[in-house]
Amino acid sequence: MAEMKLLNPKSLQTITNEYTLVMMSSHGLSKKTVDSYVSDIKLFSETLDKSIFNVNEQDISAYLADLRRDKITPATVSRKRSAFVSFFTFLEENNYPAFIDFEKVPTVHFEYHFPDAVSQEDMLELLDNYPTETPQDIRNITILELLYSTGMRISELINLTMHSLFFDINSILVLGKGNKQRTLPMSDYISEMLKTYISKSRPHYYKKADNLFLNKDGNGFSRMGLWKIIHKAVLEHGMTGKITPHTFRHSFATHLLKGGVNLRVIQELLGHTSVKTTQIYTHADAAFIMKNHLQSHPRYKA
Repeated sequence: MAEMKLLNPKSLQTITNEYTLVMMSSHGLSKKTVDSYVSDIKLFSETLDKSIFNVNEQDISAYLADLRRDKITPATVSRKRSAFVSFFTFLEENNYPAFIDFEKVPTVHFEYHFPDAVSQEDMLELLDNYPTETPQDIRNITILELLYSTGMRISELINLTMHSLFFDINSILVLGKGNKQRTLPMSDYISEMLKTYISKSRPHYYKKADNLFLNKDGNGFSRMGLWKIIHKAVLEHGMTGKITPHTFRHSFATHLLKGGVNLRVIQELLGHTSVKTTQIYTHADAAFIMKNHLQSHPRYKA
C-alpha cells in the first residue's frame, strides 16, 4: 500500500506546481487549460476558512451554488467544477489524504449556444469570388479556403509550418489542443492552391519565420491579424451577420454532417476528444437528418 503524503495549508503552491507538470506532461492538457484550473482552485481556496485539503462535498457544492446566485455563467461554473474534479482526482491518485465524492456534487446544467454556420451557398460564393490578383490576395484566399476545407482551429492554422504539408500523400499535420497531433486530408484543390501560394505569394513575405502563413512583416500571424483578414473579406463581399474564424470551422462540420458524413469521422477531423462535443452540430440540420433517417431505415422504406 502506498504511503500517504502529509499536507499542510502552506503547501498549495507546491502541489499545484506538481499538478501542473503532471497534467501537461501525462494528461496532455494545454497550459492555458491547466492555468485556468489552477486559478479556479486558488480562488476557491481564498474563500475558505480552512485548508482546501480539508473541504468536503458540501463545501464545493455550496461554493458552486453561490457562484450561480452571483450570476456567474453556467459554462464558467461548469469549468470550475471540472477543475475541482481534476485537482482532487490528482490528489487521490498521488496518495494525498484528500478525497471528494463528486457523485455528491451536483453537475451544472446549461443550454448550449449552438455554433453559427454560413450556408454552403454563401460560403462558396464568398470563396469563389475572392480576388486572386496580388500576392496578398493569394495568401488570404488560401487561408480562407484552408479553414473551410479542413475545419482546423485558427490556432492550428497559425502554427502550421512548411513542414506541416505532405503533398505526396495529400495530408496536413496539425498540432491541436493539448499538443495532440492529427492528420487532416488535403484535397487536390487545396493542394494546388497551397502550391500556388508557396510559389507566388509566400516569397513576397518570407524573411526568416518558418510559419506557413506570414504577415507583411514576415512573421507568423496573430489571431487578431487573421480575424482582420476574414472581417475584411466578409465586409467586401457584403455578407451580414457575425462571421469569425470559428464560423469557418462550424460551417465545415455542419456541411459535412448535412452531406451524410458519420459523426465519428467529423469528431476525428475536428480533433474533439469526446463525440459529445461534436454532437452540438447535429442541431444544424435536424430536418435533413430526419429525412435521411426516413429514407434509409428499412422499416420506413416502401
